[in-house]
Amino acid sequence: MCTIVRIAAVSDLHVLPDGQDRNLLQAIQQRVEDLQPDVFVIAGDISDYLKVLVDSLSLLHVQGCKNLYVAGNHDIWFEHNGGPGSLEKYSHEIGAICKRKGFLHIPDQPYVTEDTAFVGSIGWYDYSFRQPELDIKIEHYEQKEYRGAVWYDLFRVDWSFNDIEATNLFNQKLEYDLQTLPNSIKRIVYVSHHLPFRDLTVYKNRLPWDFHSAFMGAESSGRILLNDERIVLSISGHSHVRNLIKVGTITAMTVPLGYGRPADEDLEELVEKAVAVIEISDDGLQVPNFIKGDICSGLPYVSSR
Repeated sequence: MCTIVRIAAVSDLHVLPDGQDRNLLQAIQQRVEDLQPDVFVIAGDISDYLKVLVDSLSLLHVQGCKNLYVAGNHDIWFEHNGGPGSLEKYSHEIGAICKRKGFLHIPDQPYVTEDTAFVGSIGWYDYSFRQPELDIKIEHYEQKEYRGAVWYDLFRVDWSFNDIEATNLFNQKLEYDLQTLPNSIKRIVYVSHHLPFRDLTVYKNRLPWDFHSAFMGAESSGRILLNDERIVLSISGHSHVRNLIKVGTITAMTVPLGYGRPADEDLEELVEKAVAVIEISDDGLQVPNFIKGDICSGLPYVSSR
């Protein structure tokens, strides 16, 4: 088997401010460097603070491969001390920072290498992942609140369109990017933050978990992927429960690290679990030693919020 593209992927680092996660970032960078991939993918949620994003990408950048980024919902949260809003961050600021730090923000521009393309989007949610049997009125999803449980985008995303409109806008951009790829492209890797397939979502038959699951992604995004036979792989973040499934001919996966932080002497073990490796060849696609589930379970919990 001759590998065409070797990918290292991770998401949802949720980097703490003031350099507290420097050792973690250096461990991730070293792990990816040791893996020697052709492409290093980060599928969103480094920080809602642009300065932390700048510093983190500086530490994460890997020489000798293409470094790709897709913003997550936390990345586009507006900052309490002012600055650009959510749309400005997604449309301009994050892409400019990526460029300065040796990354490509692929929602701005797909990455093409020979006959393989990487297409990206933040994705969004339209409540199509909700559980109908919960009998929760659609207004609660629109308001992002139910019985005291709140989806925090309510307070930190300030663009003017609603969730359905946002999902449609990002889907339209995805369709445009797919339609305008060179004719030479034989295979496509889709990278998003939000999930394109409902089956990637973990339901626990309890609240507020299953209420929050409605904000994981949109089935409409998955239908776009399934309509393009060139797409072989979907890499996402957002859900902090790692998953690997097959949807039609597409291998779909979530690659989060999450909020757990071990002692420094155990960082290497966590990072080895967190960074997924994907090998694409003419014979198919391999994901060796992929770890499913919540790799931060049992670890001290931190939050950058």
